[in-house]
Amino acid sequence: MNFAKVFLYSFLSLFLLAGCNDNKKNDEIIVGTSADNPPYEFIKDGKIVGMDIDVANAVGKYIGKKIVIKNLDFHGLLAALTSKNVDLVLAGLSITPARKARVDFSTPYTTATVAVLYRTADALSETNDLKDRHVGAQLGTIWGQIAQDFSGKLHTKVHSLSNNLMLIEELKSKAVDAVILEEAQAKKFIANNSTFSYFLLEDFSSEFAIALPAGSLLKPTIDNAIRRLDEDGVLDEIRKKWLE
Repeated sequence: MNFAKVFLYSFLSLFLLAGCNDNKKNDEIIVGTSADNPPYEFIKDGKIVGMDIDVANAVGKYIGKKIVIKNLDFHGLLAALTSKNVDLVLAGLSITPARKARVDFSTPYTTATVAVLYRTADALSETNDLKDRHVGAQLGTIWGQIAQDFSGKLHTKVHSLSNNLMLIEELKSKAVDAVILEEAQAKKFIANNSTFSYFLLEDFSSEFAIALPAGSLLKPTIDNAIRRLDEDGVLDEIRKKWLE
């Protein structure tokens, strides 16, 4: 075999391999999440389950793509998205101006109410009760931004961790006095620990949406899928399953 034939064979092999990889990528969507936020995403019986996982699978089914879930720390999700290690992010992710400067967001698929989880014995009932207390919030979340805001107004001491479940353990051990999170999350943690209670932060709410890389060609397809799933009642069924 002369050099020209070897070169041509090598080129065709690389081309075919690249085609195989492209076909695989076209058949799959890698979704980044952080499986420490029940009921949105958490690990049960060794599998990642939750509302966001059901939403991801419903979107994948509608657009004819296989959904592959990749579990990461919450504060690293957008970096994974911008570096193209994942195609989408579903992780109870709120739309904020700072995030919109980095990534695109789909049409929202649900709304969220902010809550403060605390030990029932401490009898907290309103924002002012957090004055001078230690307040936990997951790193990289809007809950963390709210906690930082309270630190200026109420002199709270903010304690941030990358893992929400670790914050709950710190609440149990009295390392923190309260944890800021979403109401459905608070309800889930109370169901597993009767010594917890929560109150709502009525002035705060957010919309959860799917994050995509800036300029992603998938956005119109994802937006259309969410609208159709909403119109067909699929999203409502998923919300009822996990949030009620």
